[in-house]
Amino acid sequence: MTNYKKLLLISSIMIPVVIIMLLLSGSFFSRKSYDFLTVNIGGVYKDPHPDIMLILIDENSIVYGEKVFSLGRWPWNRSIYSEILNYIHLTERPKAVFFDILFSEASDSTALGTKDVMSDSVFQQSIYEAENVYHNIVFSYDDERKEINPLPADMKSKFSVNVQDPKKIRYKRVRMNDFTIPIPCLRVAQPCEHESSEELETVEAIARGMSVASFKPDPDGLHRQGHILFDYQNSFFPSVSLAAVQAYFSNEEGSPDVRVIAGQKLQVGDVDIPLDKSGNYLINYYKNRVIKNSYSMSALFESANKIQQGEDTNLKLHPDQFKDKIIIIGCSAVGCQDLKSTPVDARMPGPEIHATLISNILQGNHIKNTPVLLHYFLVLFFILIPVSVILFSRFQYVKIGLPVLLSLLIGGVSIALFHYFNFLLPFLSYIVIGFVSVGFSFGYQSIIEGKEKRKYSKILGNLVDPQIVKEALNDLESLRAGSEALITPFFSDIAGFTSISEKLLPVELGALLNEYLSEMTIILKEHQGTLDKYIGDAIVGIFGAPLPVENHPLKAAQASLAMMQKIVTLRAKWKQEQLYCPEVYDMHFRIGLNTGMAKVGFMGTKELASYTMMGDTVNLAARLESAAKDYGVSLLISDTTYQVIKSQMFTRLLDYVRVKGKETGVKIYELISAKGEEDKKIAQATAAYEEGFSQYLHRSWKAAMSALAESQNIRETEDKATQLLIERCRWYQKNPPEKDWNGVFVRTHK
Repeated sequence: MTNYKKLLLISSIMIPVVIIMLLLSGSFFSRKSYDFLTVNIGGVYKDPHPDIMLILIDENSIVYGEKVFSLGRWPWNRSIYSEILNYIHLTERPKAVFFDILFSEASDSTALGTKDVMSDSVFQQSIYEAENVYHNIVFSYDDERKEINPLPADMKSKFSVNVQDPKKIRYKRVRMNDFTIPIPCLRVAQPCEHESSEELETVEAIARGMSVASFKPDPDGLHRQGHILFDYQNSFFPSVSLAAVQAYFSNEEGSPDVRVIAGQKLQVGDVDIPLDKSGNYLINYYKNRVIKNSYSMSALFESANKIQQGEDTNLKLHPDQFKDKIIIIGCSAVGCQDLKSTPVDARMPGPEIHATLISNILQGNHIKNTPVLLHYFLVLFFILIPVSVILFSRFQYVKIGLPVLLSLLIGGVSIALFHYFNFLLPFLSYIVIGFVSVGFSFGYQSIIEGKEKRKYSKILGNLVDPQIVKEALNDLESLRAGSEALITPFFSDIAGFTSISEKLLPVELGALLNEYLSEMTIILKEHQGTLDKYIGDAIVGIFGAPLPVENHPLKAAQASLAMMQKIVTLRAKWKQEQLYCPEVYDMHFRIGLNTGMAKVGFMGTKELASYTMMGDTVNLAARLESAAKDYGVSLLISDTTYQVIKSQMFTRLLDYVRVKGKETGVKIYELISAKGEEDKKIAQATAAYEEGFSQYLHRSWKAAMSALAESQNIRETEDKATQLLIERCRWYQKNPPEKDWNGVFVRTHK
C-alpha cells in the first residue's frame, strides 16, 4: 500500500473519531486546563487589587455576636447592620459598600415571627446616611411561571443602569422571569411599616444601587465564570463586580455608564471587560487568594467595642482602613449556605469570588482565550503529526519520543503563556488528542499491517527531469562525456524570500514552495525548457539542451513572461483564500537570461552525478538575475539574448555594465512584454529613458538627466533604474570620467 493510500485510509477513519471525541470532551479538557493553570501556575497578577476589602460573617463572628451583642442565631437583627455601617463610616468614606446578603423580608423580632419595624427603620436610616450602599438582588427562571414577573416601578426607574448601545450586544442573554429583591423601605425613603405601593417611582432612593450576586456553576459544579450584565424586561442591572467597578470610578458627576463594545465586550470608563459568547467573564483566580484585605466580622465587632470604651489602639480593623475601598459584606459561615466550589477552593465564600472578579477587572487581569483558528490548527497539528510520524517513520524512538516531546512542548508553552500573558491554551485537549492519535496509529499498524515487514524501495537521491532521463536511456555515455552547446541558461529567485520564510511554519513553507515551484516548472516545460535543479526557492533551467530547441532564446523569454503572469494569478488566489502570510500576497521574483556557448552534460562521480551546465555563459545569467534587484526590474537579459528576440519582444536598454568576474562590458536589457502588448505609457517612458541613456553615453549629463526625468514623469511611479542613472549623471557632473571612458559601469558585487 502506498503512503498516500495509507494516509487517506487512516484519515478517513481517524478524523471522524477525533472530531466526535472533541465534541464530547473538548470543553471538559479545556476546563481542566484552566483548573491546572489557575491552581498551580497563576496569571500575571499574584495578588488582588488592594482597594477591595472583604468583611465576612464567619463562625467566629456568629459566636462573638451572640456572646457580646446577644444577637442570637443567624440571621441577625437588622439593627446590627446599622452599627456596622456607622463604624465603617466613622472616620473615612469607602467608595461603596456591597451587602452580599439578601434582605427580601422584614426583620423578625422574636421566635414567633412578628415583624421588627424599628430594626428595619434603623437600618434604613444608616443606608440613607451612608449614601454608598448597594443591595443584593437575585434573578431566576421559574419553569412553572409562564409569564414574566414584572419589576416594581422603582427598580426600573432608580436602580437599573444606563447601557450605551445595548443593540450592539451579541452574546446570548440569560433567560429570566422571576426575581427576589430587598424590601421597599431598604430601597427607597418609605416608612417600614407600610407595604410597597405603586408610587415608589416618585419616592427618593436611599440605596446607591442594586447589584446581582448570582453565580451559575459549570456542568461539573465548579464556579469558573460570572455573568456581568443582566437584562430583565429590557432593564439592565449590573453584577456585583460591574457595579463595584462603576462605583470605583465614580466622581461628583456620578458613575460612568456601561458601554457595549464589539458585541462581546463591555466598557466602564477606560476599563474593558471582555466576555464570552454567553456574556460571561472567565475568572482569573489569584494564586495568593484574597487574604490581605479579608477580615472576619468579629474583628470589626471587637474594634467597635474598643472605640466605644475609649480605646483606639491595637484595633484589628481601624476605621481609617476603609478609605476609598470597595467593601463587600457577606457570609462565609457554613450555615449561610454561600460557599462555592471553585478550582482553587472547594468551599470558597461567594463574596470572595466577587472580590476576585472585581480585582480582575480593575487590574485588567483578563484571561485571553485561544482564538478559534489557532485552536483548529493545533487540533489538526496534534492529529496529523503523530499519525504521520508513527505510520511513516522507521525509527521506533522517534515514534515513541515525539508524542512525549510534543506534550512537554505544548505544556511548557501553555504554562509560559498563562504565567506571563494570561493566555489560556487548553493544552490538555491537544495532549489527549495527540495520544489518541498515537494509540490509533499503533493499533492500525498492529491490526492492519501486523508483523509483515515493510518493503522499501531505494529512493532516487535527485529528482531528474524526464527529458534528461529519456536522453540518458538513448545515449547515456554521450551525456556523461558532456559537450559544448549553444544554450540560454535560465535563473530565477524569489525576492526577499528569507523574510517570508521566517513568517511561516515549516509545513506552510513547504506547501508554498511546492505550489510555486510546481507552477513555474510546468511553464518551463511547456516552453521546452529543461529543469537543471532547485536551489531552495531558486529555479535553474536550460533552454537548448540536452535536446536542441529551435529559437531557444525566444522560448526562454516567453516562458519568463508567462511566469510573471502566473505569479499574479497565484498572489490573487493566495490572498482570496487567506493562505500563508500577508507578505506572500506581494511576492515577486527576478529572472536572468543569457545566450551563449556552455558545457552541458552529467557532472559528478560515477556513482552520483546530475545533468547541469557550466561556463561563463551560465555565470553571466546568474549575475543578471542578481543585478535585476539593483535596477528594480523583474526580467534582465543580456545583449546576446536581445539580439535574437528583439524583433518579437519589447525591451528597454538599461545599462552597459561589466559584472564581477568578467573583463568586458555587456549591454543589459529589461524584458517587458511581447511586441504589440506593451502599455503605451511604458513605451513612451522607455523611449525617454533610452534617449537619456544615449545622452549619458555621450557625456551630456544635463540632457541625460532631463530625458530621464521626463521618463520618470511619464511613469508617474518611482523607477529605480531611472533614479540610479540620474545619480550617476550628477556624480559625473562633479567628477568627470577619464577620456577613454566608454560608459561601462563596473559592478563590484555579485
